[in-house]
Amino acid sequence: MYCINCGVKLSDGQTVCPICKTPVYHPDIDIKNGTPTYPNIDTPPEEYNKKGIMFVITFIFLIPLTLSLICDLSINHSIVWAGYVIGALIITYVSVVLPFWFVHPNPVIFVPCSFAACAVFLVYINFQTGGHWYLSFALPIVAVCAMITTAAVTLLRYIKRGHLYIYGSVCIAIGLFMVLVEILSNITFSLRSTLVWSAYPLIAFFIIGMMLIIVAIVKPFRESLHKMFFIK
Repeated sequence: MYCINCGVKLSDGQTVCPICKTPVYHPDIDIKNGTPTYPNIDTPPEEYNKKGIMFVITFIFLIPLTLSLICDLSINHSIVWAGYVIGALIITYVSVVLPFWFVHPNPVIFVPCSFAACAVFLVYINFQTGGHWYLSFALPIVAVCAMITTAAVTLLRYIKRGHLYIYGSVCIAIGLFMVLVEILSNITFSLRSTLVWSAYPLIAFFIIGMMLIIVAIVKPFRESLHKMFFIK
């Protein structure tokens, strides 16, 4: 038999640990006066400095950013490929790390910020590659995608019920977004004059979206799914 607090080996007749004075439980010994079997040890929660952790993560992001810039300048004597690495790191930082600097980060604010960072990065890529696709293709695609995502996040955050309507509407919007992508790509890159592939995701997302909306409308069906999958 061993003490549950300090682990010292005890004899069968001992009722208290001789080292830490912890009461010892033995099935053959009667416990008097309601003495607890196990010691009441209150472990205070560990505290951590959130800002300190964020500074460390920021420093970790700065390491590859600085190294890529130094390597590019030392090899090519100009910024050739480091801009792509730096842009990708900045987008990742803005999307993933930046919200944690705030006590209560609001996704309604940070989602558009992430898309804005993507839009700026695409401007840089367009400039570096000498392309003419930003205004006619990249900017509308990013803007529409940002509007769909921000609208969905806003509705899900501030509306407590009717999420199936939101999911269904988002699915239909994604299907229409695929059509927009093909139309803009055909215009910008002079690919073809007809729609070829966008009809398939449009039909698929439209069916899924309508099914979700129908489930939201039909109360018995919605209640049965709620019991099975806890869907609101």
